[in-house]
Amino acid sequence: MNSLINDKATSGKPLKHRTKGAIAMTMMITALALVNPVAAEINPAQLADIKAIKINNNQVITAGLPTSSEFETLKQAGVEVVINLIPTNNPNFLAEEPELVNDSGMKYENIEVDWQQPTIENVELFFSVMEQNNDKSILVHCAANYRASAFYYLYLATQGIDVSGEVLEDTLSPWGDLQQSFEKYPQWQALIEQVKQKYSTK
Repeated sequence: MNSLINDKATSGKPLKHRTKGAIAMTMMITALALVNPVAAEINPAQLADIKAIKINNNQVITAGLPTSSEFETLKQAGVEVVINLIPTNNPNFLAEEPELVNDSGMKYENIEVDWQQPTIENVELFFSVMEQNNDKSILVHCAANYRASAFYYLYLATQGIDVSGEVLEDTLSPWGDLQQSFEKYPQWQALIEQVKQKYSTK
């Protein structure tokens, strides 16, 4: 597995060493695969302070846990659906999040993903929620954008595009060095391989 290049979400520094062309190609492939032209567009200008924010395209962003006040900011930026992958019994779960999201006029979904034992059933429920909201602008979040970016990467893998190389590195950039992270958290590498094998179109 290629080591992952850190991005602004994890290092605080821009990707100066990656060519603009490579970034543009990644964004173009991802956007063509997923962006629904009738969905509202997310304006990232107000979102830089959100924990581990990752702007995948103008329809889907992933992040760590927003603060209570940031849900209104997300709504103002164009987010319509919030998918939270933190289990309700997790210390990081924000009890008032469903109310904050709904009061802001967004739709709330919670898929409880156990960090130690993520399952293919979790992933497939996520796929279902993504498909149900494919005409909406979406934030997928967890505590630190590990679960969220991994689940979004797996969703990309079901869309008939090559998710290796630049797409892999870009989408999973919140994980830092991907090889080291998977060695530390082998349950996540196993889940990703299981899902990709099941949904492989080759």
